[in-house]
Amino acid sequence: MTTATAGPAHSDARFKRTVERIAAEAYWLHTYQTAIGGMKGVTAVGLDFFRVSLNALKDARLIRLIRVLEDDSQTASFWYLLQSNERLVKKAAKNGGLDLVELRNIADALIKVRNKTFVHIDRDGVFDPQAYYRAAGLNNDQVERVIGAFWNSMRTLRLEVFGEDIEDGSLCGRRHS
Repeated sequence: MTTATAGPAHSDARFKRTVERIAAEAYWLHTYQTAIGGMKGVTAVGLDFFRVSLNALKDARLIRLIRVLEDDSQTASFWYLLQSNERLVKKAAKNGGLDLVELRNIADALIKVRNKTFVHIDRDGVFDPQAYYRAAGLNNDQVERVIGAFWNSMRTLRLEVFGEDIEDGSLCGRRHS
């Protein structure tokens, strides 16, 4: 009987590429959050452009947050980075003002939102989809603060790994060897 090996779960190349990818996601999270913040106080009537735009930004922000915080052995998310190089990631989180316990709590709270109403329409949850958001207990101020700290942490980590900062989105798709 032949046993196939999947290879190591961590490699330097995978770690670096994941730093780049999660930093790009953090850039867009920060960009969406900045735009959402800029729309505070805008009054909308019906389904006008600003209301549609605000809802689209909030949806984009939420799916990116869910994506980077997914904790599964098959994903290269923030938790993969932490597992792969705990010392370096914790240092970046500390420098960025990111509370990893709070981030874990947010990740856990978003699982039901993701699975029951945001990505999937649960047959029982269809009666009160907002219940999952309420149960998550997240408010915009908390999300804004965490995204800011996450962005700062990923900038710090990326600078440590590649020696360059992300000042705009231009570096978010470029591959490094």
